[in-house]
Amino acid sequence: MISLKTSLKLIQVEIIITGALISMPIMVPFYNSIGMDQGQIGLSQTIFTLALLMLNIPTGWIADRFSRKICNAAGDLGAVIALLMYSQASCFFDVVVAEILFGVAMAFSQGADSALTKAHADLLDKNGKRGLFHRVNTTNAIWRPIAQIIALTIGGIIGPANYSLAIAVSGAPYLVGFVLSLIIREEGERLVSQHKNPLRDMWRVVCETVIPNAKLRWLIVAFAAGGSITHVMIWALTPLMIAAGLPMQVVGIGWVLNAAATTLGAMLAKRYALRLAKWQRFAIPAVIVIFAMAIMSINLSVYTIWLYATLGATYGWYAGVLIAMLQNEIPSSNQSTAISIAGTFSQLIYAPLVWFISWAGNIDIRYSLIATIAIFAPIMFITARKLKKLEV
Repeated sequence: MISLKTSLKLIQVEIIITGALISMPIMVPFYNSIGMDQGQIGLSQTIFTLALLMLNIPTGWIADRFSRKICNAAGDLGAVIALLMYSQASCFFDVVVAEILFGVAMAFSQGADSALTKAHADLLDKNGKRGLFHRVNTTNAIWRPIAQIIALTIGGIIGPANYSLAIAVSGAPYLVGFVLSLIIREEGERLVSQHKNPLRDMWRVVCETVIPNAKLRWLIVAFAAGGSITHVMIWALTPLMIAAGLPMQVVGIGWVLNAAATTLGAMLAKRYALRLAKWQRFAIPAVIVIFAMAIMSINLSVYTIWLYATLGATYGWYAGVLIAMLQNEIPSSNQSTAISIAGTFSQLIYAPLVWFISWAGNIDIRYSLIATIAIFAPIMFITARKLKKLEV
C-alpha cells in the first residue's frame, strides 16, 4: 500500500487536473456553431445543474457509507464518457443529453475528493495546529488554474481548427484522474447507517449535521454564494471581451489571464487568509468583485475589461478558503454527505440564476453584470453580517 503522504499527493493531482477543461475557450463558439444562442447556453447549464442537484445528496451518502475513492473514480470515468458524447453534439438536444450525463458524473465525485483530502490531512496533522488542511486546499487552488492555463493553451491550438476534437481531448485529464482515484488510499471514518431506508438515513444526516448548527448553515450559504457569484459569469467572459472591442484572436489570452488571476487569488489566500476573521475572508473579495462588475457595467471597454480578472482572483481565493472553513465544521463520518448538501444548496442558487443572467446577457451582455450585482450584493452583505455575528 502506498504511503499516506503519497496518497494525499495523488488526490491533489487528481483534483488539480480534473479542474482543467481544454475546450473552455471554444465552448461558446461551439455552441453558436450548432445554432445555440446565449439563452440556450444558460439553459443547458441549468439542466446540468439540475441533474447534479438531484443526485448530490444520494451520491454523497453513498460515498460516506461505502467508498469515497470508488465514487470519485466513477465520477471521473463518467466525465470521460460525457465529454466524448459532447464532442459529437450537433444540436441543443445533444448538448442537453451530454450535460445530464456530466452532471451525474460530477455528483459522484463532488465531495468525495474533498472528504478524502480532509481525512488524509487530519491523519497527517493530528493536532490540526500546523494548518495542513488549509495549505493543501490553497495549494490545490493555486495549481488548478495553472493546469487550466496549460489546458487553455492546448485548447487554443486545437480548438479553432476542430471544436469537436478539443472537447473530446478534454476527457484525457479525467481519464488520468480515474486511474489515480483507483490507486489512492481509502481513508476517513465511515458513515454508520441507522435506518434500513437510505432516504431516511440521508435525512437523519441532514437533521443531525446541518439543522442544529447555525454556523455551518451560514458557511454553506457563504460557500454557495461565493462560488456562484463568479461561476454564473464564466460563460459571459468571451462575449464581454468581444463587446469590449477585443479581437477574437486574443480571446484565448483573456482566458489565460483570468486563470492566472485565479492562481494569484489562491496564493493570496494561502498567505493571508488565516490572518483574517472568517467573515472577512468571505466579505473582502465580495466587495472587490461587486465593485469591479459595477465599473464594467457602466463602461465596458478595452480599458475596463481587465477588471474581470478580479472575478478570477476571487474564485481562487474562495476555492482555497471556503471549502476548508466549511469542512472544519463537519463531522468526519459525514464529510461527503454534508459537502453534497452544501453543493445542493449552491446548485439551487446557481440553476435559475445562470439561466436568468445569461438570458439578460442575450439583450446586452452588460446586463449580465447588472443582474449579478442586483442578485448577489444583498446575499453577500447578509451572509457576511451573519458570519461576523456568529464569530463573536
